Amino acid sequence: MRLSVVTDELKTPFAEALSILDGWNVQNIELRGLDGARIPDGDVQNALSQVRAHGLTVTGLSPGVFKCACDEREIEKHIDRFRRTLQLCDVFGCGQVIVFSVQGREFRASAPPTIVVEALRETGRIAARHGVRVAIENEPGYTATGCRALANLINAVDMENVGANWDPGNAFPFDSEINDAVRVLEGRIFNVHLKDTRVQGDNRRFDSVGKGQIDWKKQITDLAASSYKGCLVIETHCEPGIEKTRESLEAVRTLLQEVTTRNGG
Repeated sequence: MRLSVVTDELKTPFAEALSILDGWNVQNIELRGLDGARIPDGDVQNALSQVRAHGLTVTGLSPGVFKCACDEREIEKHIDRFRRTLQLCDVFGCGQVIVFSVQGREFRASAPPTIVVEALRETGRIAARHGVRVAIENEPGYTATGCRALANLINAVDMENVGANWDPGNAFPFDSEINDAVRVLEGRIFNVHLKDTRVQGDNRRFDSVGKGQIDWKKQITDLAASSYKGCLVIETHCEPGIEKTRESLEAVRTLLQEVTTRNGG
């Protein structure tokens, strides 16, 4: 497992974020927000120049594809956005794009809508021509919130290059199977986002890893036991961005060391 960080979570200009990550010995990054806009928009040339100057590896691009209503015209616009993002996969030498599952009711125990399945299958077909994988991120308010719905959706799409961007922080507290997610997703996890979540009364809030209610040690232990070879990506989702990202990075490094030591690695 490799550690990576979503650069815009630091809430600083892109060049400054990369300099800070250098100081933390981070070698892998996921790109979402650039200076000016979300990828594939924003200052792409500056980002490319900075990435090369720092010698970083881009592990994923997150353009926000299918963060939209379940509407044919909107979905087609997002497929066009996906095509533009794939051009940047070649530019950044990146083999993975994170997408979402279209807004709507979660289909945990029944077949997801055909329009969603076909949209994701189309992105899979387009991506395959570029040698790129598509990782579907779970999120509340979408077709896939928890791991079971995400697994059902991936199975319905039925393409080798379409898998999961598993995000326990998005699933909590809505997913009753969150602690069994690695088994439920059956080796189809391509990417993992790490943030912590806590619920107090009617309030749900994000925090740095280890300061919420998610059992991250179990998640990482299960991933290691499943021979997961992808990235653990810090996506803090709370502020102050620099401090919270650093806290999460330190916590995950500690957990990785504990899991490796326990497994005799």
